[in-house]
Amino acid sequence: MIVKAVSNKDKRDITINKLYPVVLKENEVIRIVDDFGGLSIYKLQDFKVYKENISSYNKRTNSLVYNLVDYATFLENYYNNEKKAVIDLSNSQLNIFEEDLNSDELVELIISKDYSSDEKVVFIEAIENKITKHSVKVLAKYFQNVYDVEPELLLSICKLLSKYQNQEVYDLFLKYISDDMLDNGMVQNMLVEYFNNCN
Repeated sequence: MIVKAVSNKDKRDITINKLYPVVLKENEVIRIVDDFGGLSIYKLQDFKVYKENISSYNKRTNSLVYNLVDYATFLENYYNNEKKAVIDLSNSQLNIFEEDLNSDELVELIISKDYSSDEKVVFIEAIENKITKHSVKVLAKYFQNVYDVEPELLLSICKLLSKYQNQEVYDLFLKYISDDMLDNGMVQNMLVEYFNNCN
């Protein structure tokens, strides 16, 4: 289940028109990872439902819980920063985006200015198994015009696009490998391998 923020009367850490996966819902209250990066409680009235797929949620009276985090100690463990709970939350977000959004919708999120680099890395992981040739071209053209890509995002987009040999990806990677600013060894190795494999 994914919601879109439509109001922010309380001036909290959400952005109008931005999408948020719902991890728990109880009556008219939801828990989402907000722009501050924490799992927080919000009133459903500030959102509209964007995708209502609840097939991976466990249903109880008046509540929905995403199955990966449906255990009694999840919230306590998460707020105590226990690794398993933090990973379970992260995987829940990824799975919800992957289950609910198609390739074109995920591309829109990746190229949107509303999302952080960390959020975009999640979208890139979510699109991996459903990306289309058209989406590859759109992303390659978009990143051709983006400067100062954060290292983690750069690594993710190169990993994703390196599986495809077309002119747009070739041009993007040529730009990256020619860029004196490219100091990420993993990305450099990936690009060298890409060009070695080009026919």
